[in-house]
Amino acid sequence: MEHANILRGTLLIDAGASLLAGAVALLFAPSLALWTGIAPWILYVLGAGLVIFAADVALVATRKKINPLFVKAIIAANIAWVIGSGLVLFIFQDRLTFEGMLVIELLAVAVALLTAVEAVSLRRLGHNTPRTA
Repeated sequence: MEHANILRGTLLIDAGASLLAGAVALLFAPSLALWTGIAPWILYVLGAGLVIFAADVALVATRKKINPLFVKAIIAANIAWVIGSGLVLFIFQDRLTFEGMLVIELLAVAVALLTAVEAVSLRRLGHNTPRTA
């Protein structure tokens, strides 16, 4: 599998996972709020943001030629998500339930793993140009 296909596939997984997480947050915010300790309005905002992010990532992934600048922006957003998750766990640990902390941690790990694959694929894509002797 060539590097562009790996990157494209990883971006599509990122988009799908973001869409799923956003839809779950939007559809089940009141129940999730009780279970996690995260206020419903925060879940609605996060859900809407994730749905928009998913659409953007899918748009980047489905272009004939993947724009490296857009992929870097996606990677930066994912890194911000992981850092933000750590800050939320630290600052709001007394307000979150155990399940809420676990969900935040698991999502942050999943985002970090996807981001690592995206970054490595993007880097290899840049080195995929033919070389002359």
